[in-house]
Amino acid sequence: MKTEITTHNENPRAAIIAKYAGATNSHGSRIIVKSQRSRKSYSYPFELSGTDVFRYAVAQYLAEILKEDRKEYGELATGWGTLADFSVGQIPSGEYVFISNK
Repeated sequence: MKTEITTHNENPRAAIIAKYAGATNSHGSRIIVKSQRSRKSYSYPFELSGTDVFRYAVAQYLAEILKEDRKEYGELATGWGTLADFSVGQIPSGEYVFISNK
């Protein structure tokens, strides 16, 4: 029988913040995603609009967490789950906050 393994020493109610960062002389437009675990930036997906832009970046972020966890803890690691495991809302600063439903 296989047992799922989650990431050790993690807050089970993960919160992820995603925000837009405009283009500069050295970077194109991007979405910055951060949590208590790490901070990463992703190229702005111009084919998307609205909340879908931020959902796309957070889905990539969650996939990277899963990949890192499986490398460290083995193939049964579950990371933080998928985008479907999170609720999303926008706060007055314009940032989007994704809260784990797990």
